[in-house]
Amino acid sequence: MSLTALYKGHFIDTPTPGQFRVRKDAVAIVEDGKLLSLERDVPARFLSLPVKDLGAGVVIPSFIDLHVHAPQHMQMGVGLALGLLDWLENHTFPRESRFADEAYARALYPLFAAELLRQGSLRSVVYGTVHLESTLILAQALEKAGLIAFVGKVNMDRNAPDDLKETSEASFKGSEEFCRRLAGQGRVRPIVTPRFAPSCTKKLMKELGRLSQRLNLPVQSHLAETLTEVQWVSQLFPESRSYTDVYNDCGLLGPASLMAHAIFLNDEEINLIMEREATLVHCPSANINLGSGIMPMGRYLDTGVNLGLGSDVGAGHTLAMYRSVVQAVQASTLLRILRPQENHRAVTLSEAFYLATMGNGKFFTRQGWVPCGAFEPGMSFDALAIDMGLPEAVDLSPLNQLERFLYAGDDRHIKTRILAGRQL
Repeated sequence: MSLTALYKGHFIDTPTPGQFRVRKDAVAIVEDGKLLSLERDVPARFLSLPVKDLGAGVVIPSFIDLHVHAPQHMQMGVGLALGLLDWLENHTFPRESRFADEAYARALYPLFAAELLRQGSLRSVVYGTVHLESTLILAQALEKAGLIAFVGKVNMDRNAPDDLKETSEASFKGSEEFCRRLAGQGRVRPIVTPRFAPSCTKKLMKELGRLSQRLNLPVQSHLAETLTEVQWVSQLFPESRSYTDVYNDCGLLGPASLMAHAIFLNDEEINLIMEREATLVHCPSANINLGSGIMPMGRYLDTGVNLGLGSDVGAGHTLAMYRSVVQAVQASTLLRILRPQENHRAVTLSEAFYLATMGNGKFFTRQGWVPCGAFEPGMSFDALAIDMGLPEAVDLSPLNQLERFLYAGDDRHIKTRILAGRQL
């Protein structure tokens, strides 16, 4: 017997990036966690069912975060003036080493999961640490919070502190064991996670590429975040044509691959990424905080590159993806102003919102999940009811209310969180 629920509200989504779609005073008919239809009135066959009113504000698809580091949650805002590589060495790696203690992981990871839920990021793709058991504890915390996620045990067999560096064999076997123990069709699933090319030997990355292909698992890593890093990779892998080519040579670049940052790519690399159908994940907060650069997001969108959006906590300073939406718009505007000779364009708010919902949802859909990210028939009903408590004297349309929330709202204004039809 199917489970049916009805929700009333002002629904706003972006099934395409070009514009917001607004449906006022609509009723969502949800069956078994999926949207059956969005109606102006309740159809006759459902008149006997109660209708839950989601309020006078707006109802939007819940947010999806395609790039976030769980162990860095407690270091948001710390040491960001150092720049990427010094920040990793002086702040991130010492803190990540503490997750060798499973009790520490049990204390901190539920706080991370609770914050994702609080901020309305009900699906995410998450980095753990090199520690097998602690990363399994992370997966359990996300599952217990009712969230949907991919989680990766990080791999590093060089250019890392001794207490985080593994041998190639131990790193691979740990990842293989992690994927085996997290395998199945649960709400939290494994993702193969070489941290980034400088911290992995080619031997390890090729083994991880084979693991991904053998178990049909997605991949996440970092790509071309800073110019210093790009130059370092060219020294570490002189046989490869580019940073992107390193991942491609190792079988780590494909339709199930997420590559974060991707600021400094040449045309050949962009063509390779498009050929392999990989997804580049824009992390505007982290890139600005660490002084790394600005992804040419408008150009990538116009070229047809698969794009996503991530918070990149802890170089990003908040898990709120609505902040990342606005930061993506602001960063693209700055790039257009500062480098007019390169003909960059500002990204629209609807385009950035699309990435944080429907665009990011496409990654989950490609991995076999029920389609998500918009209010379309057959899609998972993932929703946030937003109400900023504006007095009636403030005459804002539903779209204006959403714009105001994205720029000036916070988690206090998220009144209801629904994932796959279930209220969390």
